[in-house]
Amino acid sequence: MARSQPSPTSHDLDFDNEDDEALDVLDLPQLYTKPPGDVLLATLDDLTSQPCSWEVTPRSGTPRDLGGTSIPRRRKRKIKSEGVPHYLTKIIASSLAWIDDDAEKEAIWEAASQRLSERSGRMAMGDMRRTFTIPLHTARLSTQETADVNADQMFEITLHEPAMTSDSMGLKTWASSYLLAKRLTHLRDTLPSLPPDGQILELGAGTGLVGLTAAILLKRTVILTDLPDIVPNLDRNVRDNAALLARYDARAETAVLDWSEPEAFILPSTSGEQQHCLPHAFRLILATDCVYSPTHPALLEQAIGYHLCQSNDARVVVEMPVREADAAEREEFRTRMLGLELVLVSEGEEAGYDDWGTSGGRDNGGGLAEVICWWSVWGPR
Repeated sequence: MARSQPSPTSHDLDFDNEDDEALDVLDLPQLYTKPPGDVLLATLDDLTSQPCSWEVTPRSGTPRDLGGTSIPRRRKRKIKSEGVPHYLTKIIASSLAWIDDDAEKEAIWEAASQRLSERSGRMAMGDMRRTFTIPLHTARLSTQETADVNADQMFEITLHEPAMTSDSMGLKTWASSYLLAKRLTHLRDTLPSLPPDGQILELGAGTGLVGLTAAILLKRTVILTDLPDIVPNLDRNVRDNAALLARYDARAETAVLDWSEPEAFILPSTSGEQQHCLPHAFRLILATDCVYSPTHPALLEQAIGYHLCQSNDARVVVEMPVREADAAEREEFRTRMLGLELVLVSEGEEAGYDDWGTSGGRDNGGGLAEVICWWSVWGPR
């Protein structure tokens, strides 16, 4: 793979001056002045609040956007949020009669509508795609942000996220998933050495970020599992990243797995024949953001107890956000893992970003909140 150009510095990106005063909405082009269409489109671009992969550009302290690059195409003006929804609503309601190009009008209305939905929370937004950068080597992860890593030292996974509803939490990529995906670079030398035909099980795979990463980094087939309403999108993301998997000689498969009926798990098959999974078939199990309901600790214990191999080198790798509301569930999870005769091999906390809302952590701007997550590796006593 060709080596990319050297990473630009913060000076190149004009990030050194972090004290620029934010514009007021009254400083933006006002409709009564009949601004040209290209001016309105540029302003709406400045108002973009894109979902991000929670990556940080050099010294900026802000997440990267989804353009597929590590740096912004141009520096966006800082604009105070007060009054912006009203400004966008006025554009949507305007006939834009002074603009002759109908296609340009449509583009302005569409952009204004998108900016408004971005400010209405994740639930109000439609389908989207996110790109996540994963380092290939531990040294690189420990010395610099992945935004600075050259192309031959990382890979990018792009995921589709459908429009969300309150009962489809698995259709969103959460901060804990991205953090664990990057942490696998550190952990892989401490995880069990699987035979060439060995398989890894991911519970509650969601959009598939962790499982796809594990397939590439650990060089073993990963079975990404979730509930029936989540698996179609999970399967789509595996297909969409097929070329990436092939590049690293990696393999990922998807399947439905209900934690309440682990014995009913049917392995993926290309032959069409149904094959129930035998108990204790996996020496490595992965799970992220898997405890956010009072019923989850017991169900997760049931699934892990059935599927984890009874060998001394078997491991369960888990990461979850440290939400105050879920403190009792996290403590119950610890207790139930000990009840399975599993002990902590290693653990730690790390910070990431989520765009679900700003109430669960410290707002970093743009609707993002800093989230503290707890990662843990469990093995037999």
